[in-house]
Amino acid sequence: MGDPLKPTFSPLRSAGDSGEEMVDWIDGEGTRLATLPRGEIRRRNLLHRVTATFVFHPGGRLFVHQRSSVKDVYPGMFDVCVGGTVISGESFPENACREISEELGVRGAPLHPLFRHTFQDQFSHSLIQVYAVVYSGPMRLQPDEVATGAWMEETEALALAAAGKTCPDSTRGWRRYLETHGEGRNFARDVAPGLETIDCDRWMKEG
Repeated sequence: MGDPLKPTFSPLRSAGDSGEEMVDWIDGEGTRLATLPRGEIRRRNLLHRVTATFVFHPGGRLFVHQRSSVKDVYPGMFDVCVGGTVISGESFPENACREISEELGVRGAPLHPLFRHTFQDQFSHSLIQVYAVVYSGPMRLQPDEVATGAWMEETEALALAAAGKTCPDSTRGWRRYLETHGEGRNFARDVAPGLETIDCDRWMKEG
């Protein structure tokens, strides 16, 4: 794929958010304990809901991006997923659809729910709903979130992970995906046909 640090898509200019988002602090069962400013959730490293979506090309490659240097968690690291923090009052599907649209410009492609897992380190503590989407259209990267991005073969993504260059939370999800569905399989052809689908256009309109 060439140099993974070299941008392969033109970023989309966007304004930063005004005001601080409110996020639900949850227990291990996913029950809300309190609703707090996002900064406090981060500062106290409290358990909260997150989505992570693998973006697969119909040909089998995975979209891998480099996080911007201003991200509050894992700045500058590579990520095999696109996702974010679920704000209070937002559902997992609504968040996943919003994130792939805002960060990559991915629209009109159905989501496939995969699994949930919990991750914790000194920087993040999250209940993560993992999805996958198949997409081959144009990308518009949001510069506040994404520095660069490119399609990678599975072996290339695994090499980045083995070198410790990918975000640890999404890396764990990636490894679980491979353990569950097998390495070397084309997601669009071999996995997606047997999975549930979520219509993002509907969620974005009704959310």
